[in-house]
Amino acid sequence: LFCCVTEQMPDQATTPSPSQSLQPPNRGDEKDDENSNQQDEILFDVNTFLQKLATSSTSFDYDDSNDSDDGTVVTLTEPELTSLRKLNKRIRTLIEERQRKFRRSVTGDEKRRIRDHARDKIKQTAKQTRHSVEQTARRVVTGDSSKRIADWAREAKVVKTVDKFSFMLGVFSLLSTEYVLLKYPQHFGYFYVAVMSYMIVLRIYLYSKARYIYFLIDFCYFTNASCFVSVLLLPQNSTLWRINYASSNGLLLAAILAWRNSLVFHSLDKITSFALHMMPCLLTFLQRWPSDGSSAMCPQQLDEGNAECKLGVQGAFTDPVLFYISWQAYYIIQTEVIDRERLKGDPDLATSMRWITRDTKNPMHKMALSACRATGILKQNEKFDPETVKTKTVFVAFQLFFMMSTLVPVPFMFSNCDFHWVCLMLVFGFAVWNGSNYYFEVFAARYIQKFEDQKKVVAPVGVSPAKGGDDDKLACAVTKEE
Repeated sequence: LFCCVTEQMPDQATTPSPSQSLQPPNRGDEKDDENSNQQDEILFDVNTFLQKLATSSTSFDYDDSNDSDDGTVVTLTEPELTSLRKLNKRIRTLIEERQRKFRRSVTGDEKRRIRDHARDKIKQTAKQTRHSVEQTARRVVTGDSSKRIADWAREAKVVKTVDKFSFMLGVFSLLSTEYVLLKYPQHFGYFYVAVMSYMIVLRIYLYSKARYIYFLIDFCYFTNASCFVSVLLLPQNSTLWRINYASSNGLLLAAILAWRNSLVFHSLDKITSFALHMMPCLLTFLQRWPSDGSSAMCPQQLDEGNAECKLGVQGAFTDPVLFYISWQAYYIIQTEVIDRERLKGDPDLATSMRWITRDTKNPMHKMALSACRATGILKQNEKFDPETVKTKTVFVAFQLFFMMSTLVPVPFMFSNCDFHWVCLMLVFGFAVWNGSNYYFEVFAARYIQKFEDQKKVVAPVGVSPAKGGDDDKLACAVTKEE
């Protein structure tokens, strides 16, 4: 153990005068408490030790290993080391006593750390605040602080009101899209980005809760992200626009038929699915056939006047297929490598692969199953299993073939505005037809059930059912009229 003191050498040290000598405090003073006595004793021992050290005749050794050290190194004897150890122990005891006293004044328990007490207080305050906000929200929304908002939202009256509002919002969205498309076609790209950003963010939230999160890495989202980049970052990049044109009017337009998208105005999920596939088609349609003729896809028209604008093999097939393969590679890496264990351990997590292989009514499922049974890949009574390598390989290959087949009409759309418009209207009509089927089939069944319940009319009081009469006829007539 070493102690650093001032640079004063032993021969330069002076003996303090009697007036400067330190005297121990009066330990018999009954007014001093125990802590004060401990402090006075420590102060006395420190000063006594320094006084003794200053007048000591012990040899001093300089530490030449560190040039920046300006102090003098003193070698202490064993009794002095023992005195220092005792002094250090007494100081630590006093510090611990002060710490226990401070803990007791703050937390009420001398053994409880202040940081733990503060953490528990923060958690308790946050819990109380959350409970208070929850109670206030319940009281404002439901009128009863003990009734959960989720239970209130499932009530028939609330569901009907939400459906009516959603229906109105869906129709309003369609009219707004039509207005921007006709009145401000040059700004439709920004309208598209704003609307689809809102829908995609909302879908991320809803699908995360419904365990459909892996649907958000499908090709339609990949294409919409590419359209976002074209609108916001690369508006004059003709190569990227042609890729988006072929992908949107090829696979995305055909996906409306394959996934049986429907235009159901009161269903946010169905409207979002339809918009994800149709909005990029409308965007690229306006970019290809602008009113002022300044198409970003055909910059040579501006340079060469009436030069013919063609999509070409690269724009119609090569680039879109490479774009699709890049997405497919990412999808396989994400689901089969990165999240393999998660998907394997949770069969209820939905992916597009699992959805298609289990949806026996899906047209793509039917075509793939028929082709595999005809070629002997599957036996006649064998079905798809989404967890096997064979099923995954079949669908990856079949989806690639389906994607390439959807590119066949794209060059004709690109070269003929009328043909492009007809294709869009046919697919739009298919979605409207599916929506009308939903309304008339599902809603009609509900209303028929309600009418069946109304037929059960109780006979009026005082009239015997066996006698019949005018009252019975009137009741039957009212029921029939209802």
